[in-house]
Amino acid sequence: MNWLLDYTTKRTISSAKIRLPVYTRFVRQRLVIMVGQAPYGIKTDERITSRMLMEARPKVRKPSPLDVALKYAEVLNEPSIVSKNQVAGRFGVSRARVCQMFKLLALDQSIIPHLTSIKDIDEHNFWTERKLRSIALLEHKDEQLAEFNRLRREVCREMALV
Repeated sequence: MNWLLDYTTKRTISSAKIRLPVYTRFVRQRLVIMVGQAPYGIKTDERITSRMLMEARPKVRKPSPLDVALKYAEVLNEPSIVSKNQVAGRFGVSRARVCQMFKLLALDQSIIPHLTSIKDIDEHNFWTERKLRSIALLEHKDEQLAEFNRLRREVCREMALV
């Protein structure tokens, strides 16, 4: 009995070709074939290494902790805001967090303009809240300047190596 008598079944496709972009990369210690375009626009026919991914990753400018502290201070100076608790409520953070950020404003007045004027992404991201807070906790302004200059030389050395 021949079941292919109908003309529509004679035209049935027996195979199909689908083109999918793929790339290979190491995940832990195994070579894995990944479907899709290579990340970050990497153009290569070879396997993608972690180093290639790290070098091709776009640099992101993180929010400056000093800018956040200045925003908090600006809101606190508004006539309708009378407490740090209200500032915290407006930004969705705790009152303790607002107090931590206000401690950054204890930096020497010659340091703040330098930090707010940084254009380079790597140098900007170097100045984390942790580093700035350690400088701000120093009592004397000359100690703050000395520590700031030491860290500034360190960031210049790091950027020269890259």
